[in-house]
Order: sequence, then C-alpha cells, then structure tokens
Amino acid sequence: MSSALHLACDIAKEKGLPLVSKLTTDDLKWSLASGSATETVTFYIHLREGGFLSVQLAHSNIGLSPTIQTSARYVKGDIHKFESANRSSRSFKLSDDKLSVNLDGMSIQHGKNREMVVDLALKSISVHFQFVPVDCGYKIGEGKTFFNKINSNNFICHKFYPSGKVTGTVIFDNKEEELIGEGIFIHALLGLKPHEVASKCNLISFENENASLSMLQFETPRTYGCTDVTQGAFVLSDELVAVTVDNTSRFVTTKLDPETKYEVPTEIKYTWLGETLQKEKFCAEMTVKSQFLIAKIDVLSELPYLLRKVIQTLFTKPYVYQYYDDAHVEVVIDEKKLVFNGKAFYECSFLN
Repeated sequence: MSSALHLACDIAKEKGLPLVSKLTTDDLKWSLASGSATETVTFYIHLREGGFLSVQLAHSNIGLSPTIQTSARYVKGDIHKFESANRSSRSFKLSDDKLSVNLDGMSIQHGKNREMVVDLALKSISVHFQFVPVDCGYKIGEGKTFFNKINSNNFICHKFYPSGKVTGTVIFDNKEEELIGEGIFIHALLGLKPHEVASKCNLISFENENASLSMLQFETPRTYGCTDVTQGAFVLSDELVAVTVDNTSRFVTTKLDPETKYEVPTEIKYTWLGETLQKEKFCAEMTVKSQFLIAKIDVLSELPYLLRKVIQTLFTKPYVYQYYDDAHVEVVIDEKKLVFNGKAFYECSFLN
C-alpha cells in the first residue's frame, strides 16, 4: 500500500475509533467543497414488480465554474428510459440546514424521520418518490480516505444508507406507473479529480424481499500503489447486520469490447469478509453472470462541453458498464449459513 494513501479504516484503527460510525445529520449535509471537488447524491432502486430506477444529482467544481447535472434511468421489461440535464448553478439552493436542495427541475427534501422526498422533472421522464431508511446509515471510521496528507482537501468520502423503502410514481410517454421497492442511497464527496483517485471502480447493489447486500470498490492509480479500497454492508430483515472493508470484486471471465478496448466482465465474483456489528464472524459470496447490459456510458459524452474539454486532457476514455441480473448470495454468520436469490444492479467503471 502506498504510504501516501491513508484509508478511513486505518485512520480509525490508529485513533482507537470504531470501524463503523452511524450517520448523523451533519454527515448528510451538502459541503459544496471548493477546488477540484465533485459531490453527488444517488439513489439505486430495485422495483418489486421487476425493473430498476436510478436517480442522481451531481455538483462539480472541476470546470471553470460549478456544473450541475441531474439524471434518471428507468428500466422495466422492454421499457428503457434515460435522460440527463445540465442545470444552472445559479438555481442550486440549499436549505438553511444544508440538507435539502432545490434547483431547476429537481428537489430533494429531508424530513424529520430521516426520510427523503425526491422530485425530478426531465423532458421525457419525471419521478416522484419517498426514500425511507430501514435502519441507520453508516460511514467507515470518520468517513474520509486521504491522498498524500491526512486532513487535506485531497480525500474521498462515501456515506451510505444501505437499504431503504421506496414508494412513488414515474411518468413517461404520458403514462404514470407506481414505484414500490427497496434501494440504497449514497452521498459521495470527491476532493480530487476522478483520474487521481481510481483507475477502476465497481459498485453492486443486491436486493430481495428479506436482504440487501452492497459493495463499493475502487482501485487507485499506480501513484497510490494500485490499492483496492472497499466498503460493503449487509442488511437482513430491515436491520444493518454487518459492515466490511476486507472485500473483493474479481472478474472471473472477460470479453474484449472492440469499441473501447476494455476487457469487460462476463462473470464477476464478489466477496465480503469481516465481522457483524455484534462481533460475529461474517462472510458473504455472490457470483453474477453479465447477461443484461442496461447501459454502456461514454462518460465524456454525458458531460457539459467545458467540463468535457478539461477531462479529455486527463483521461484516456472513461466508460461505465451497467448491468441488472439475477444473483445468488450465500452468507455465513458464525456457523449459520443463509442463502438468497434476487436481483443485482452492478456497474463497472474504467476511468483511466
């Protein structure tokens, strides 16, 4: 591991702090950090009647002036709707407590009981839903992994609600459909340019009627030792059971994408290792075969012109592959084995 990389889990250990910290109100506030910072809130929602919805709001300072982007992707059977929009930074307004936000075409309102109400209106799709966490949110240690120096602005931070209940509606093609499901919420803050943090990144969110399993993993560039940085969580019967940092996402088999020249996965094995919050031995394994490609995203094409020009000088060709497939999960807690079948949303990002 590079001596210039200071993991949140290692910092917590050195300070004698718990590996896992429950989220407080302050953790969910927008920081709008200066410098080359990007801040996002993202909802990944599995729909009970089949299908998937993702909604994101991103605020970036990488360009000459702040850029704001909103996006939604709705997949159900033969229906596949995606749209993103760049918004004026002048319309971005935070509430006095810095939790809620309003801007052109979108609002995210925080309630007293931790619920969030999201409204997003795009040209071809509109969504309205309530996200209610089923248990506490979490972060690793104090939340921040630092690059170069501890307590500098060069850090990355992810805060999770690893499971939440969702109800609402989606409107497209003059049709309204009900949204009922479960999903995860991620508030991310990146204090560096993306290529300085990771060369690859993998995210997975598994859901069924009783369990939720999620993992975020990224590999740092060579300048930071090609180090794997991960965090994952297991929720069972609406209770956060385990949070782990000794995790892997391994491409078992791959296939060359002739367009991008990336070796994209055809089968991935995910492993979670650690302890439950009750200090019991915990292990989970899941293997997915990549069959349903939701989207192959040319990251640069989705960005505003000026920001795209900045990033073109830093990246080769960043692409994100998103999938939604059947998955089988085996969990062992001490000597007790649990087996789950469900759906997994997962994305594999090639950043540099």
